[in-house]
Amino acid sequence: MDVAHSTEPFAASLLAAAPTSASDRDVADWLLADEQDVADARLKLVLAGYQRAAASLLWALEARADRPPRPGDLRLVRDGHERPGAVIEVVESRIVPFDQVDEHFAVDVGEGDLSLEHWRTMHWRAFERQCRELGRLPSNAMPVVCVRFQVVFLPPIAG
Repeated sequence: MDVAHSTEPFAASLLAAAPTSASDRDVADWLLADEQDVADARLKLVLAGYQRAAASLLWALEARADRPPRPGDLRLVRDGHERPGAVIEVVESRIVPFDQVDEHFAVDVGEGDLSLEHWRTMHWRAFERQCRELGRLPSNAMPVVCVRFQVVFLPPIAG
């Protein structure tokens, strides 16, 4: 992805300033949720170091002609207003059926009480909505892209 042409100048300069070179990597924007308030809350968790993983419905990625992230990919994480908030590097990406997401992954997602039950309840709601929009039926076998990441750059705090 050509960052200079796909994002506003601030985002391009943020990626250029990151200590990890983007020149030989897949770089893309990444919004952590469809809803503004959820995206804002998740970015805060990332910035605080609590969220080190995220999940996506594979069918939703395919509908947008996106591929699942791969280790080494860089993502410009945005808040609910689509403002750049951090640059992350994907360290692990795997596709598993919904019902095979494990409790270690739920803890790394860093939301709620960190339980697998909470993760399943919240993600089922989101994935069910996405399935409806895609004309698919949600099931325990629906493919989930489970991504672990590390923050590699935070924007400087404006003073």
